[in-house]
Formats: sequence, structure tokens, C-alpha cells
Amino acid sequence: MKKEILTSVYGRLRNRLISRARNVVGDDNDAKDILQDAFVRLWSSRIDIEHESHAEGLLNVTVRNLSIDRYHDLAKHCQAPIEGIPEPDNGDVDKDQREQVISEVNDIIDRYLSNRDREILLKRDRDEWTIEEIAEHFDLTPANVRMIVSRARSTVRNIYNLNY
Repeated sequence: MKKEILTSVYGRLRNRLISRARNVVGDDNDAKDILQDAFVRLWSSRIDIEHESHAEGLLNVTVRNLSIDRYHDLAKHCQAPIEGIPEPDNGDVDKDQREQVISEVNDIIDRYLSNRDREILLKRDRDEWTIEEIAEHFDLTPANVRMIVSRARSTVRNIYNLNY
């Protein structure tokens, strides 16, 4: 009976869990691998699963955690530079070009980010404040600060790639 609970919940949630994992890791094959890993991990503890809601919660949390782990693993191994932005230590890129890119990025930050988001991004990236210091300074939670920094970086990157 207990293995039937896990398999029925897995079958019912499979597409949604793959979509959730794909949103984090960005690849359909990785998302399917994550889902299989989650099922295998939970299969060994299927005896402890009492209800469908328990199985659903375990699957959701396990897929989320494995997705985040896979994302971090992929990020560690990613060595490709962002298109159009020269690498800082590249000897082929002259100083004027680097200064132009910095100027363009600063212009994007000034024009497209709110005052709070701009301040938070600059304190984190330019002034090298810790997440906790920023959270305390702005009376936010560390999770909120991480989200704001991530969204601000994404906004700057997307606008840069569209315009330059």
C-alpha cells in the first residue's frame, strides 16, 4: 500500500516536478535525471510515507533541493564568459573597451533599477558587503536580499544583451 502511495503521487506530479526542476537547471534532460534521483531517494524510505500529502511534500522538497544542488554544480563548472562582455583579464581587450562596457553597465544600473535595488546591488558587488550586512542595513531578510541581487543582476544582463 505504501509503495502505491509514492508511485501514484509520482505519476500524478511528474510533469509539474519536471517543469519545476527545468526552471532551475534549464535543461530538460537534467530535469528528468533530477526527478529520477528524487524518486530513487524516496523509494528507500517509502515505508515511512503514510499519506499522499506526505509523499507530495517529500517529492516537492527533494526535487527542489536536488535541482538547486545540480544548479550549483553546473555553475561551478561553467567557464563560458557572457556574450559580448569581455573578460577582465583578457590581454586582447584594451582598457578603453573595458571602460566603455563598465560605463554602459553603470548606465543600465542607473536607468533601469529602483533606488533600493541599485543601492543593494552596488553594496553587494562594488562595495563587497555581505548579504547579512545588507539585510540588516535595509531591514530585510537575507533571502530577500539574495532575491533582489539576483533579479537586479538578471535585469542588467538582459538589458545589456539586448542593447549592446
